[in-house]
Amino acid sequence: MNDARNIIHTSLTAVMAGIAVILALPGSTFATSHSFDLMARLMSEDAWAMVFWFVASLGLCGAVTPSVRIRLASVMALSTMHGVFALCLVLANPISTGAVTYTVLACQGYYLVWRRTREGL
Repeated sequence: MNDARNIIHTSLTAVMAGIAVILALPGSTFATSHSFDLMARLMSEDAWAMVFWFVASLGLCGAVTPSVRIRLASVMALSTMHGVFALCLVLANPISTGAVTYTVLACQGYYLVWRRTREGL
């Protein structure tokens, strides 16, 4: 069971890092879809990339450390950022499938936090 928890943690981190890399690439990702309109109004694409990369770095630190508190904090940060991303997508484009995808990822992370706090792992 602990391996499944590590897989969820690592997957949340990898998806967050992937989003950061996509946003940091040359060209405008925000111009490719109206789903990113709200994000574009809040911050620049590069600023979002830095935020996503910072949270992915926290996730990586949490994935490799034996400290329970750091693991919980990193999963909470990852889950919250996935939730923020989903919220931005759904507010800009309510019929976006991305909002559902990132909401599911956020819920997986919050479930992981709940399981780890409940069992003390």
